[in-house]
Amino acid sequence: MIGLISATAAGAAARDRLAAAWPGRTRVYGGPVGDAVRTAFAECDRLVCFLATGAVVRLVAPLLDDKRTDPGVVCVDEGGRFAVSLVGGHGGGANELARAVGEVLGAEPVVTTATDAVGLAGLDTLGLPVEGDVAGVSRALLDGEPVALRAEVAWPLPPLPVGAEGAYGIRVTDRTVEPSEGEVVLRPPSLVVGVGASRGAPVEEVLGLVEDALREAGLSAASVAELATVDAKAEEPGIVAAAGRLGVPLVTYPAG
Repeated sequence: MIGLISATAAGAAARDRLAAAWPGRTRVYGGPVGDAVRTAFAECDRLVCFLATGAVVRLVAPLLDDKRTDPGVVCVDEGGRFAVSLVGGHGGGANELARAVGEVLGAEPVVTTATDAVGLAGLDTLGLPVEGDVAGVSRALLDGEPVALRAEVAWPLPPLPVGAEGAYGIRVTDRTVEPSEGEVVLRPPSLVVGVGASRGAPVEEVLGLVEDALREAGLSAASVAELATVDAKAEEPGIVAAAGRLGVPLVTYPAG
């Protein structure tokens, strides 16, 4: 849900245009602006504030916790000229939201995230679990320093200025390795776990079996793309619940 907050008649008019363009996706917050921002920040995935950036900075600063979980915040000025990605550009989706708001309102999206500004894919926006020195490796890519790509698993990536050697590195792997200094580890969804179970097997037992198998093989649970089982077990509660706990789909196949 996208929270919409405004303080003036002009802001309310732009707010209402956005709400009309995105039915079911937005929620208007009224009342005192400070209360509205705080409430929307707690309840919504993203916010569009038709307020000055300075005012929004002061309001959201005490609320910020982690860029991976905080909602993205976009500010639109009184004249509707700019849609500024203020907080949560990547993780919170503010960069994408600023561009979408700009399309609806005819505003210029303002995105200052370094990788976006130069057309470089952010390492934390590839849709893959990422670990390690994201900031350091991203800075090296931006500065033109040598960055080595070590692909232990063949997986498509967007164009990146990488080579075979470098003081910094990007490793693509589904193995349980720890990132070294100056390295980012990307975990592609390259693993399928086949699961069978007796009738009524508890979810904890199924999960324990999966975790043990991955650990013994030296493989990361972050790279599991799906659980697979036979059609006859498609409704087995323990297997269904295990897939849910892992956050992956359960795929079934005929016994043959």
